[in-house]
Amino acid sequence: MDLQLTNKNIVVVGGSRGLGRAVAEVLATEGANVIIASRHQSENIGNPAVEWRFLDMQDMTSLEEFGEHLPWGTVDGIFLNTGGPKPGQFFDVSDEDWQAAFLSLVRSPVFLIRVLSQKFTPGSSILFNTSSSLKVPIDGLILSNVLRPAVAALAKSLSLEMADRQIRVNVIAPGRIDTERVRELDAYRASVTGMDIGAIYQNAASRIPLGRYGQPREFAQAAAFLLSPASQYITGSTLFVDGGQTRAL
Repeated sequence: MDLQLTNKNIVVVGGSRGLGRAVAEVLATEGANVIIASRHQSENIGNPAVEWRFLDMQDMTSLEEFGEHLPWGTVDGIFLNTGGPKPGQFFDVSDEDWQAAFLSLVRSPVFLIRVLSQKFTPGSSILFNTSSSLKVPIDGLILSNVLRPAVAALAKSLSLEMADRQIRVNVIAPGRIDTERVRELDAYRASVTGMDIGAIYQNAASRIPLGRYGQPREFAQAAAFLLSPASQYITGSTLFVDGGQTRAL
């Protein structure tokens, strides 16, 4: 399938590593012009269509400057991807943790969309990266469990408000994808439960119908589709990329 991404201008937030990096790589392979926006400079992907720009999603000045100095007059897509919040149960997290999680997951994407709103053209795609926790709470991730559904509600509301401009807004929700973040969460569970890290993996994989963790490229290919004109009649939707783990309707 031709995703029709050649020469499309797409911003990948948090693209220096993990899922964001994988998405940037797939988009570039499909011919898109990609800007990786993150605090940490990404290693060279080896594609001249990809460049890195500094962006601190929790700094309002940084967000404004990013929008002002974007080299493109128009933006065809944006992948909104922020770091996962601190793990922990309800009594493990502080007021400061709640505030930081809200700033990262909710307020910062809101502000960046405002900054870039006039650059979106008919056919542009906004894609929020969230988590399967927006549907089924995950033990030990209270901040994610509470705030990811808020992001999904934001995306759904935006999809209705921006439809008259033919701007699409969707959500992609990864399950257990083999990234540094998921390995950190597995290590956290091992420390809390006293279980061996290998047992943590096997236990988690056994609850996934496909029987394994996903690979970043598998997730990225799904994201590229939702960011592309090939999905031009899809908006207000949530796609779970989780090997079938989320069993809720």
